[in-house]
Amino acid sequence: MKKIITTVIALALCLATLFSFAGCGGGQKYVAKAIEGIVPEEYGFCVGKNASNKDAILNAMNEVISEANIDEVVAYYTSVSKDETPTVTLQFANLDDNTGGTLQVYTCSGFEPYEFVKNNEVVGVDIYLMELVAEKLNMKINVNDVAFNTICGTVAVEDNAIGAAGITITADRAETVAFSDAYYNSVQYIISKEDQAYTSLEALAGKKIGVQKGTTGYLMVKDAIDNGVLKDTGTTLIDYATGAVAFTAMKNGKCDFVVIDELPAKKLVGAN
Repeated sequence: MKKIITTVIALALCLATLFSFAGCGGGQKYVAKAIEGIVPEEYGFCVGKNASNKDAILNAMNEVISEANIDEVVAYYTSVSKDETPTVTLQFANLDDNTGGTLQVYTCSGFEPYEFVKNNEVVGVDIYLMELVAEKLNMKINVNDVAFNTICGTVAVEDNAIGAAGITITADRAETVAFSDAYYNSVQYIISKEDQAYTSLEALAGKKIGVQKGTTGYLMVKDAIDNGVLKDTGTTLIDYATGAVAFTAMKNGKCDFVVIDELPAKKLVGAN
């Protein structure tokens, strides 16, 4: 009889633990939805406006952008970021015999598929394209994984340096750096719980919004709070080092939503 009672108690404890876990969001699903009514952004690579080799670097970047099949590159690294076998084949640069110095590439990982860490190395769409640029310049490449909001400022004062991090071309940034042609278009997405699939910033009024510091999402939300649809609504902007960190914070209840670019948003929710 004691054995039966002990078994029943153990079963009850297991069920209580299970329901407690479910109540804490163990089975929570997340979705990413495009913000409606905004103009798509254009990504570009950048070089310092006063760099001694600005023209050569810009020409090489624009040649690569015109020659590469960007959609295939994105598809390839989207698969790699998911640990899947790519269905497309890319032609990789050969930098072994290059003797023209080192091209410093400043990026910020955690922004799949553009740049992310794989086997302790930063890889992705932007890194692949920068290797092709270095090949044209007879240079080798050194990838510097830094905070996103420092990239343009660093590139602005350094020779042989490129910013490659899904950087949206804006008038403010163009005051200090020269941009390549646009190589990809994107829009901002809202990551939310499945039952809060919003498509407008207005719907986030009074909430805590996570963003990656210095990104277009950061600037958009900040402007909405300072001057736009979220002004005087009690909305809080919380910036994080990367979108992935912001999403983790959201899952842990430290912010309510995340605003970030399209493909990283889809990658983040797709992994959960």
